[in-house]
Amino acid sequence: MKVKHIILSAIGISLIAFSCKPVEVETPISKLIALQESLEGRISNLEDSVTLVEAKIELLDTTEKNYPKVELDSVRNNSISEDVTFQGSVEADKTIMLGPETQGVVKAIYVKEGQYVSKGKTIAVLDSEILKQNQKEVEKTLEFAEYMLLKQKNLKDQGMGAEANYVQANNQVESLQTRLATLKAQASKSSVVAPFSGFVDEIFTKLGEMASPSMPMIRLVNLEKVLVKAEVSEAYLMDIEVGDKVVLNFPSIKKNILDAKITSIGKFINPTNRTFPIQVEVRNKDKAIIPNLIAEVTVEKDFTKEAILVLSTSVLTDSEGNKYVYIFDKGVAKKRTVEVIYVKGDYTQISTASEVKVGDVMITKGANGISDGQKVTELK
Repeated sequence: MKVKHIILSAIGISLIAFSCKPVEVETPISKLIALQESLEGRISNLEDSVTLVEAKIELLDTTEKNYPKVELDSVRNNSISEDVTFQGSVEADKTIMLGPETQGVVKAIYVKEGQYVSKGKTIAVLDSEILKQNQKEVEKTLEFAEYMLLKQKNLKDQGMGAEANYVQANNQVESLQTRLATLKAQASKSSVVAPFSGFVDEIFTKLGEMASPSMPMIRLVNLEKVLVKAEVSEAYLMDIEVGDKVVLNFPSIKKNILDAKITSIGKFINPTNRTFPIQVEVRNKDKAIIPNLIAEVTVEKDFTKEAILVLSTSVLTDSEGNKYVYIFDKGVAKKRTVEVIYVKGDYTQISTASEVKVGDVMITKGANGISDGQKVTELK
């Protein structure tokens, strides 16, 4: 820069000296024009010389320059998958409406809403006093019938009893045994038992009310495994398969599951909204995911192996909405326009029509504070 100032100063002195000379009125304008062109040519030659001198100084000068510091990264081919997100909801894998198998008055309810119960636990019972009385009566009658059968058997063995009497006594015993078994079965049906472990979600019946098989008493929910179901547009029918990886997001509870997989795909297109169902099974160890919770299901739509990728932070937008990046070329930042295809997290896929090619060195950080053609230095 000092050399340039010296040269420009020398030109300025020459021009002043020239201006101090008296200019004859008779001097033709053509001579003045010729003199102007001569001076402009000298200036151009001197400027070229200054540029060469500056380049040599830049090459030989080892002192640190106060250029903007930037971080660099190479533009490369890589694989990228495009994601699509659908809204789904949660269903419990095991949900059942429990009720008695017989009709009767509710005598006792042994659980509360929200309580966890184990498989086989008695949840509620109906009043079965009449059945119990009938059962006792039949048991006594059966006891007497068995005594009579034994008597008839002894008489028959001694050759004193008639065969018909023995057969009749035996039929009486068998009939009473069948009736007793029926009464015991009916008595057992007056109890409501948990068929699996789970939470009592809601109780519909109160003590003293009449219950029957057609009226559910309790909703039991098992949350150890839940199902996330979503409706997917038929446009993605060929892109989604069983076993595909999905990401589940539950915004209400701020929970993400990154390693879930599609477990089933529906075989029917809904004619109303042109969608088909997909289902994802989820192990729910902490029981935080509950039925009817909203879930965002993100699926990988397709996969591109040879995509041109750049860091998303390096892509800038001008006042007209055009996308561009800065390329690092021998210490100079050069602006290049790009055509964005898809953005996924930290990386952006650009088209081959962009002014950036694979192998270019791109400015990734510090690009916001520089301009096209500005000298920059790499931050190490």
